[in-house]
Amino acid sequence: MHDDSHATIPKIVMDSSVLPEAEQFAYWAAHSRGARLRPLAPGPFLARGDLWDLGGLQITLVEVDPFVAIRDQMLVNAVDADYLQLVQLLEGSITFESDGETTLLEAPVSFLRDYGRPSTATSTRIRCLILYFARDFLEETVGPIDFQGALAPVPDLMLLQTIATRMIRFFPAASADSAPLYATILRDLAAAALLRAGIHRRTDQLSLLAMAKNYVAAQPPGTLSVAGITAALGISRSVVYRLFERDGGLLAYDRMRRLRAVHRAMSNPLNGSTLVELAARYGFRDQAALSRSFRKAFGSAPSDLGHGHAAILSSTASAIPDRIRHALDSID
Repeated sequence: MHDDSHATIPKIVMDSSVLPEAEQFAYWAAHSRGARLRPLAPGPFLARGDLWDLGGLQITLVEVDPFVAIRDQMLVNAVDADYLQLVQLLEGSITFESDGETTLLEAPVSFLRDYGRPSTATSTRIRCLILYFARDFLEETVGPIDFQGALAPVPDLMLLQTIATRMIRFFPAASADSAPLYATILRDLAAAALLRAGIHRRTDQLSLLAMAKNYVAAQPPGTLSVAGITAALGISRSVVYRLFERDGGLLAYDRMRRLRAVHRAMSNPLNGSTLVELAARYGFRDQAALSRSFRKAFGSAPSDLGHGHAAILSSTASAIPDRIRHALDSID
């Protein structure tokens, strides 16, 4: 695989056919630390597809020859791969083994694979759409997931497939600054599909986590405290810690939530707010504090996002009423 520097959104191009036959399978397998891979037959191994990196989501439309992917408990323990793989099988079949059960999945079908749990997948030659979600990114919307396997064929999954494949065709012309917005759209469509498909969720934590996140969302930006949430929900500090442990703690969860809101605002070409205004709106002490946190979270300064929109802003700012501009900036 190699990075395609011409794509605006980061992309990895994979095509094993350009290599000698003896190197083709190793080339495809080298990019995956998430499973032990082996071909089902000797000889050439063809795999081709592009992987688009949207941050909390990576997406690929790929064709690949028959293989076995084994993720046993030893590998689960040894390799940190905290993500969920939503596979939409378009051609071919996969035999999926998990939790003592074996299921034959034949296209068209969708299934969810939890890389925090053991499983084995054995495929024919397949073509599939794969969405790799960072666990916390997906569970932020759908809640804690306790499921892997075939999904019920609900219409929402076809909607997700349609939107995702059309987005992939559009990505070469898309701005990298917009990647988090596209990731959020696909995440929300996937969440709706998973819920309608009836996935199992960890109900012992779900209602309490939902209550906690609703409380966080209701607080004026920058005012959240551990003491406040424990008093409001009648829970202990240790319970709060467990609920938000995956996010680095309650305050880290809230800070990232506010930073994502700033990122969306700065990525919006209609945004007319200054960094000083955004810092005040989203509860940061000042512009410098916002810039430091933003750079640490996203690897660039917020002003870097705004530069690409300067021309648009100069021609449209006078035509946008302040109340509409504020509403666009405040989408969260």
